[in-house]
Amino acid sequence: MSSTQRPAAEILVAADHAEHVRLGAELLARAITAAIDERGVARVALSGGSTPDESYRYLKDLALPFDRVEWYWVDERGVPPDHPRSNYGAANKDLELAAGQHGRAFRMEGERDLSAAAADYDALLRRTFGVAAAVAFDAMVMGVGDDGHTASLFPGIGAVRIDDRLVAHIPEQPEKKLEARITLTAPVILEARLIVVLVRGAGKKPVVVAARASGSEDEVPSRIFQRAKGRVIWLLDRDAAG
Repeated sequence: MSSTQRPAAEILVAADHAEHVRLGAELLARAITAAIDERGVARVALSGGSTPDESYRYLKDLALPFDRVEWYWVDERGVPPDHPRSNYGAANKDLELAAGQHGRAFRMEGERDLSAAAADYDALLRRTFGVAAAVAFDAMVMGVGDDGHTASLFPGIGAVRIDDRLVAHIPEQPEKKLEARITLTAPVILEARLIVVLVRGAGKKPVVVAARASGSEDEVPSRIFQRAKGRVIWLLDRDAAG
């Protein structure tokens, strides 16, 4: 493979809901184990939403060296951590992170001024990974919205083209019914060693097709996975796969 050639995305189709949950957890577990074996620490970026929650709970019960796992977030809404819509809050509940038994959590602080919180998270990533190194998460859990968005990179607002920072504040856009958010930007997403895209439901089949087709990333931001430098696995249920 040449230095400019990207690895082809992989498609896994789960036989049923239970297998989708289990495979999501096992893919993360393998990435965590490999990272710890190779570098002594595993750094994982989590997404929110209802699709990954059962995989997180499954993962929590596996025998892994969680004391060497660091959890980060792909994006966050402008809400406090105990808010029902907090991505951190959801993952904290599923992984029981506050108890301190399943690794260290570095949350995006959605309750603060979001521009400042995004800048601080950007600085945290640079300190953690090193200013001279790529910010390459060992694993990243992603999803896709019905409109083709991933992380908080929504269509038609230019967010997918942000390349001058690692973390960005996405302002509220009432005309698009978008609330204010913080998100990792495309340059960080593209460096991940493993991206697991979790998708369930027949309603997601069209967006999966669109995300894997050629065309504008601003129109369908999840097309950025086509440019990922690491391994991309689309984990679908039968309905999403069609």
